[in-house]
Amino acid sequence: MIRSKNSSSFSLDWIKQIPSSIVIIDTDFRLISASPRWEANFQLSLEQVQDKYFIDLFPELAQELKTRLKYSLDGLRDIKFKYNASDCQYSSEDSIWHLNPWKDGYGNIIGVIIKIEPMTKTQELQLELNKTKLLLNNKTSVAKIGSFELDTKNKSLLWTPIVNKIHGLPSDFVPTLENALDFYLDEYKVLIKNVVDEAINSGKPWNVKAKLKQKDGNIIWVNTIGRPKFKDGICTRIIGTIQQVKEENKIEVKKTVLEAELSEYPLFEKIPLGLAIIDFENGNFLNVNQQFIKLSGFEKEHFINRNFNEFIDKTFVTKEASLVEQLNSKESFDPVKFSFVNKLGHMLNLKVTGNLVKGLNNKTSILCTIENITTQTKLEKRLKNTIIESREKNDQLLNFAHMVSHNLKTHATNFSLLLNFLNDEKGLIQRNKYMTMLFNASDNLSETIKGLREIVEVKSNLNNEKKLLSLNESVFTVEQNVAGLLKQTNGKIINEISDDTKVKALPAYLNSILTNCITNSIKYRCDNKPPIIILSTEENKHYTVLSIEDNGLGIDLEKYGDQLFGLYKTFHRNKESRGIGLYITKNQMEAMKGKITVDSAPGQGTTFKFYFNKK
Repeated sequence: MIRSKNSSSFSLDWIKQIPSSIVIIDTDFRLISASPRWEANFQLSLEQVQDKYFIDLFPELAQELKTRLKYSLDGLRDIKFKYNASDCQYSSEDSIWHLNPWKDGYGNIIGVIIKIEPMTKTQELQLELNKTKLLLNNKTSVAKIGSFELDTKNKSLLWTPIVNKIHGLPSDFVPTLENALDFYLDEYKVLIKNVVDEAINSGKPWNVKAKLKQKDGNIIWVNTIGRPKFKDGICTRIIGTIQQVKEENKIEVKKTVLEAELSEYPLFEKIPLGLAIIDFENGNFLNVNQQFIKLSGFEKEHFINRNFNEFIDKTFVTKEASLVEQLNSKESFDPVKFSFVNKLGHMLNLKVTGNLVKGLNNKTSILCTIENITTQTKLEKRLKNTIIESREKNDQLLNFAHMVSHNLKTHATNFSLLLNFLNDEKGLIQRNKYMTMLFNASDNLSETIKGLREIVEVKSNLNNEKKLLSLNESVFTVEQNVAGLLKQTNGKIINEISDDTKVKALPAYLNSILTNCITNSIKYRCDNKPPIIILSTEENKHYTVLSIEDNGLGIDLEKYGDQLFGLYKTFHRNKESRGIGLYITKNQMEAMKGKITVDSAPGQGTTFKFYFNKK
């Protein structure tokens, strides 16, 4: 292992130019250097802590931190470590630490680079979710709900200690499917066996109540729920719960009442739409027709005497007061759209209308008509997207036409004027000057045509198929292509991207995007410091996000933000600026269904984030 003394020959001046919070540790876990942001965040001076044993600064985190540092020294990349500010004496905010190996020019690991980032809102929500899960687990224990898992292949059964208590069994009891069935009374033993067989053979879940005899002979009612889990079309296991209930409490449909109600509504079962009768006073279902049952996939008993709020989304619930007001004023309510998940787990878009009706004993109910508009909604959404895409393409075409007309007209006018001047001029010296101007105009025209051609190529590749590409392989290729620029400017690229990170992209686009962004970071560097470029990634549900951060001149977004990705827009005085790179990069990202964002300020560097769509 290379010790810190071997790394002393490496210049660490670059870390002073980095706007991020970064600290460098050697192989002996001693602090070698840190960025000004890190010193400010932790209220520590580098002079005070340099060469100190890093773990001693955070004794509360010693064991976990030491383990992760060792892993990083073994070559593992992007190891994440959570820092709780409340547990430590430094920094007032929680953060996430990213640990990566620090290597010399020969690829030897000589330490660890730690980058500190504030904890995001998503990470806070994840912590809250974990707390909620723990709370639910505790509540499950209080409610005395036992859980079980049946391995259908090996016929093995596991259940929690609460199930033992429900059966009145000792904690060392070993359950099997056979001895578990033996606890049920004979008529319910057949029921449980049948629902288990149906779950395995046809994937049907169950939710039934049955009588169970405890070990001491006491007979109790239990409610058991089972959900089959499939792999490659085969039921491999069943998970479920069991809970003791005071009585059977099974919902029964009062057929005589319903039959009487149906006599009031003779077309109830004949109308080809879903119908439901709901009690106006308490909101409970009184009856549903066969079309409604077919639509939902559930049996009639699943709805009867249960409140309608149990089955609809929050959007509908928020409109409840308005619906009641409409019913009271005009005895009907206007159509309302909402989503509903049927028994098969399919999301349906439904439209419901309601009218007040009088039933038996002058009882007021709501007769609701439910229409499945899922297909219609999808077609409307598709049509809306098509209109938006067509409008965008028309705008792009019009914009491109304006660009071609304006730019080529400007060049044509310039050529015409210069040729007229040349034709009228007799002096050799002045004619030579006009000839030089014509050659320059010709070069500018070629450059304009080249830029327009690049834009057309982006548009022409929209339908090309994206591939799953190794991000680091593309970064390596671009690094080789800009090696001369980096050497000339003493620039550095700090790559914090994990080796297994991949993005879905067109290869040519990915290399073009990386090249444009990295060369811009070098091109628009500060005169008094070498360019530092930091590459990192993060994942979310829909995107792999590549972040490219530099310490360059920065951009005044308040002044130029709305022009940033425009064609021929430049914001710094640089003779190499064409104002095409960012325009093409944005079009390439959008062509791949991705997006690009920027965070920058004058003199404080720039961070571009590229969102690569995972689809």
